[in-house]
Formats: sequence, C-alpha cells, structure tokens
Amino acid sequence: MKAYLWFLGALMLFFALPFPCLLYYGTSWPMDLGDRSAPWLALGLLATSLALWLVLLYAFLHYLLLAPPRALQRVRSILANGEPRSARIEQAEQTGVQVRGFAQWRLQLAFDNLSGTPITETLIVVDSKPQLQRFAVGRQLDVLLSRTPGTPPNLMLEGAQPELDRASLWRRAIGGLVGIVGVAAAYVMAYRLQSDGMGWTFLGFGHPLLICPLVLCSYLIGLRLLARLLAGTLQIDARGEALKYRGIAAEARVLDVRQTGTYVNEQPQVEFQLEYLDREGNVQQASVRRFVALLELANIPRGQVDILYDPDDRRSVRMEDA
Repeated sequence: MKAYLWFLGALMLFFALPFPCLLYYGTSWPMDLGDRSAPWLALGLLATSLALWLVLLYAFLHYLLLAPPRALQRVRSILANGEPRSARIEQAEQTGVQVRGFAQWRLQLAFDNLSGTPITETLIVVDSKPQLQRFAVGRQLDVLLSRTPGTPPNLMLEGAQPELDRASLWRRAIGGLVGIVGVAAAYVMAYRLQSDGMGWTFLGFGHPLLICPLVLCSYLIGLRLLARLLAGTLQIDARGEALKYRGIAAEARVLDVRQTGTYVNEQPQVEFQLEYLDREGNVQQASVRRFVALLELANIPRGQVDILYDPDDRRSVRMEDA
C-alpha cells in the first residue's frame, strides 16, 4: 500500500512540476515579440503566481511543520487536566515498529466517555517497561480523556511521556527550505533567460511559474475536499470525535434510507433518517450519511440502530452500527 501511495505521489508531482516545464520550453520558447503579455497582465500573472506559492507555503507550515508541536501541546494539556478513566484492554498486538528499542503496541480499549457511555478506542503506545506486561488483554489501564474533545488526540495513558520526532521535523524543515530556494531560483533564472529587457512580459497563462503552483494548489484543494468528505462521513473528524467522547447513547429508529448520488471508489453514499428519544424523553430526528460497500447494501440497517447524540445539539448524531 505504501509503495502504491509513493508511486501515486511521484506521478502527481511529475505532472505538477517537470511536465509543465517540458511542455512549455518544448513548444513556447523562445518567445516571439508578439506573444508577450501586456505589462499590466504580466504583473497580474506574477502576483497570482506568487500568491499561489504562498498558499502552498502556508499549507506546508500548517500541516507538516506546525501540526506536530500543536498535537504535543494538546497531549500535554490532556495529561495535565484530563478526565480520569479506567480502560479495559480488549485487543493488543505489536505493530512491528521499534521506538528506541521498545516495541510499539496497538491497543483497543473499552471505557466510559465523558457522558458515561461505553465506547472503544484504538491507541498506539510504546512499551517502555516490557517486564511489567502492562498490555495483556483483560488488564485495566488508567487513561485520561480530553475535557474538550475534538481534533485527535483525545485519549492518553496516565503517566505517558510524549515527545516530538525532532529528526522528522528537521527533515521537513530542510525540505521546505530547499523548496523555497528552488522556487526563488526558478524566478531568477526565468527572468534572466526570458525578460530580454522587457520585464515580466514573458509571463503568460501557460508559463510554468503559474501552471506549477496552480496544479499543486488544485491537488491540495482536491485532497482536502476528499479528506473532509471521508472524515465527515466516517465521523473521524473533529466533530465526529467530539460526539464519540461526549455523546449520549440512544437507540434510534430508521425512518428512511436513500442513496445521495455521491460515490467514492464506486461505493455509494447512503443517508439515514433517524428518530430517537433523548434522555429527557423528547422525540428527536436527525440524519447521518455513510459510504456503504456495494455488497453490503442489502444488509444496511432498516430497523433499530445504536447512536450517540450531542447533548448540546440533538440533531447531531453519530451512528454506531452501519
């Protein structure tokens, strides 16, 4: 799977960076005087190009460079102020990864959420004390829940000692710096080779300085939209995680099931219309959307389903059986 993702990423980068350059310099350069842009248009395209590169720089800083320190800060907040719970280990297996000589484990834990509703969660931990055999199935662990659940992580082992992967951050920072230098060098080289004393008029709608960041931004937007769609549907985004950690359990009746017309990997999206009684005995209605495998369409629930509903917004629910 990783090899496939690396290949797909390399292919996308090829069509975003080398391919526009090869296409442009193979067909549109050297440039005739009549093909040059008007000065006002050239300056507009230059500003657009720089703005697109700045968007990419912001995305790099936000998602790859600053996200790990923000996650570490959230973890430390949970360790300092989290809600204590006792969790039972239902499943435990080693991932095969070693961290500083210690085995990494994947644990499935069962515990009560902030509202007292039993839930399960998967937690990746490093066993720094293997002699204690702390991660045997059936054992109890002391955990801490975020009092303001949302973007993961929301669960930590009590006494955990989180730390940053500084080597990875340095590699990302160096890679980002190399990218900035490369883009700046591309502007300088393009100006020296193509300006011919007429400024930036060589810039056109097909120039790589505009096409390359435009393609990369389109990738970024597409991946972001796809991730948001999948996360919202599978309820693994901040809203879904908040529901999981503070939601109240209820049994809902399925009023209607319909396909929305949206497909991902040929799997249809299905909308469930639900009705349930909240803890005060009031009738509430809500809708949930899920992607369902084609082979499972005949088995989707049409009677009763278990849900978690938000005590502050009764129309916001998380469907546990789908």
